[in-house]
Amino acid sequence: MQSSFLLGVSVGESFAEYSLMSDSKPVAQKRVYLSRENLKQSLSQFMTEHADKKPQHAFISLRLPKKLLDYNLSGAVAHITTEGFEHWLDVCGDANHKLTSKDLLFSVRERILADGKVEIALQEEELEAIAAKLQLIECKKVCLHFLHSSRNPIHQDQARLFLQKKGLDVFTPEKTDTPNEVARWNKNALNATIAGVHADRKEEILKALEGSLDAGHIYFLDSVGKILSDENSAQVDSLFSAATALGLNVGAPAKASVLYLGLENFLLISSSTWSSSWNSAWGPLAVNHLQTKMLGIQPTLGIHLNEFGRFDFTTHQEGWEPGPMFLGRGQKLSLLDLWSENSKLTKLQGLEDRFSAQGIQRAKNSLFAISKISRTRDNDLNHITKEMQSLSMQRLAMEAFMLRETEKMIVTGPLASVFANAFKKDPHTVIETQEFSESQAIALRGYQALQETL
Repeated sequence: MQSSFLLGVSVGESFAEYSLMSDSKPVAQKRVYLSRENLKQSLSQFMTEHADKKPQHAFISLRLPKKLLDYNLSGAVAHITTEGFEHWLDVCGDANHKLTSKDLLFSVRERILADGKVEIALQEEELEAIAAKLQLIECKKVCLHFLHSSRNPIHQDQARLFLQKKGLDVFTPEKTDTPNEVARWNKNALNATIAGVHADRKEEILKALEGSLDAGHIYFLDSVGKILSDENSAQVDSLFSAATALGLNVGAPAKASVLYLGLENFLLISSSTWSSSWNSAWGPLAVNHLQTKMLGIQPTLGIHLNEFGRFDFTTHQEGWEPGPMFLGRGQKLSLLDLWSENSKLTKLQGLEDRFSAQGIQRAKNSLFAISKISRTRDNDLNHITKEMQSLSMQRLAMEAFMLRETEKMIVTGPLASVFANAFKKDPHTVIETQEFSESQAIALRGYQALQETL
């Protein structure tokens, strides 16, 4: 009997991984470093190489690099609010992370009361003036943020129809149970900001899978582990899809928390506790997802001297663009540089052919240079490296112990094998060194979600 296959695709900020599954077991897998390999070409090539394993369904988790979550890179977005609330998002958000410019903030005289009654009717003449200005400056995207529109959307619907007739793309907050208007507005604003970029990335995936399976069998997962509808396929709704899939498919069966040690992030994921919001750099966003905690220790955390002149980790991730120094392009030391000659790290798929001897030596030189101005008495690089490795392991183990909500914990992810020693003395921790656990969980969770809709 012919085997049936599922495809799980996890697209992160810097890496993408693919898993072909048969009967819950992987039969082919691949990871690509997106700074060096094209998403569309690498996925298409993966499918071609395994053409004999044609999947029935594909399930995708899609995230975008944080640098693209910026209106300067993703296109201008205008915001129209109830009069008096033009700067509410700025006041409640982070001054360093803006979702639009001050020149694109507009307001209209309208008011819906908290009980849904209309106090001040919306006048379309005000919208006419705003639309004319937006057309003049060629701004195509507009967010509507009217107070209490979730109670009574009459003005929101009126404005949306009017602006759409003017040829504008209009974004409105989804109706949720959350009373937090800012969380709804922030989500709407972020969705509008990166709608174009997200659509382009989604199109890359669909084109890569052409010929391998019909578009009707390609599904994108949301942050609650369900299938995204076409009308609701925005970036923000898929931000936690991979983490939720890990929590539901890896942690829930064992009633355990999941510590995911990925190349991009170290995450502690609940298997049963849900959160309705995300405290993002842009302020709170209304996103339902399994509770996910970003640990203080992260794979590309920077290394510096603290105020006591001792080696320590910064609170800032250097990221994978240009990446750790061992890749040859990075200019700043990060945590993973301490393991640049570890055989388990150098064999990881997606990294195995990326290590640069020159980059590794430059990282050592940088560590030595810092030691010369430090207050440490020991300038031996091997000793310093081992001490920093030990420090990171201790912090990782302590954080995981203090933050997990269940006694039992499952450690998984591509870097689980590298950092497994931090948990070897914990009798309640199970280490599953599944390098592609994220894409596997997405495939399995997606298939379960699909069955639930049938």
